[in-house]
Amino acid sequence: MRGFIDDIAREIGSIPLGWAGSTMQMNYLNFGDALSPIMVTLASGLPVHRVPTKSTSPRMAAVGTIGHGFAGGDVWFWGTGCSNWLNPGKGEDRKPFVPTPDSRFHVNATRGPVSERLLNGGAGGTGVYGDPVWLLPRFHAAPIAKKWKLGCILHLSELADRDYEAHPHASDQRYVVPSDFADSVHLITTVTPVSADGVRDKIDEIRACERIVSTSLHGMVIAESYGIPCLYFSPQGDQPGPIDLRLDPEGHVDLRIVDLYRGMGRETLRAFGQPRGKTTDWEGLMAAIDASWRPIDLKDGDALLDALPVEPAPLSAPEGGSIWDHPVIRGLVLQHDVTQLRRDDKASGLAMAKAGLPGVAAAP
Repeated sequence: MRGFIDDIAREIGSIPLGWAGSTMQMNYLNFGDALSPIMVTLASGLPVHRVPTKSTSPRMAAVGTIGHGFAGGDVWFWGTGCSNWLNPGKGEDRKPFVPTPDSRFHVNATRGPVSERLLNGGAGGTGVYGDPVWLLPRFHAAPIAKKWKLGCILHLSELADRDYEAHPHASDQRYVVPSDFADSVHLITTVTPVSADGVRDKIDEIRACERIVSTSLHGMVIAESYGIPCLYFSPQGDQPGPIDLRLDPEGHVDLRIVDLYRGMGRETLRAFGQPRGKTTDWEGLMAAIDASWRPIDLKDGDALLDALPVEPAPLSAPEGGSIWDHPVIRGLVLQHDVTQLRRDDKASGLAMAKAGLPGVAAAP
């Protein structure tokens, strides 16, 4: 399912990519979102340039629960997640997500079958599932010393601020770490410095844990992809302890988690239930991870790479360095003036339309 987007990328030497990036008003990256340009670059060997999610310009989408934010023109999806709501987080004002009539979605691969159906307007698709971050160990696998017995990764919504250290909301008692566990239980935030080095350091912070428990989707993805024993840290259940969650798209489990693991063929997921208002038995939690976790099979990584909308040409580390020293990675721009981004995109769309490129309409 390559073609037009690959032609554009080869012609201009850069892949147009929409992602939930940082603005100039933010002094941080959200870890999972920042992995999108990095994984596309690692897999394709090409730099990327950011395009608004709403546009008439041809563009790609990759890592993150972002599919519902795209509208207009041609969009190629690769391992993308999608909410069932057009405006998640709006409570009673939420509207169901349906692709707009002026959008032409090319669904090469999605995070899972839930996102596939949503992006295809209720129809099936290629059946290629997985998060592009599954591929990360192919590029970054240098040995790392373990520092903590357990890493506990918080979702952005659970943080009281946007500091680089994790500060949970005071009401979230399950994140209280007693002094006798201070050296063994490490709270991890998805708030990351604005640089590729910051993203690398966050990956290695997770890899330095013997076990992981996470409410962050990409905390789970990193742990699973590197074979770190892990459990989803579910707020469900009246009593703390291991639980089996039914992965029902119409149920109460986080749809991102449902999508990810249903893409691996699972209908239930072993998790650790921990009510937010109760303190955590950290020793019991670690024992539950040891007893419950089983490694996943990432054999579908090749299919995911083959589904890349541009011809795969994976980057290799430069001689004497790591993949993070590669000039294409070091040259990635991860923070943007969104207003200027829209102006630039409109000008680019007009130029492409005037050039008569197929499928490109001038922006209004």
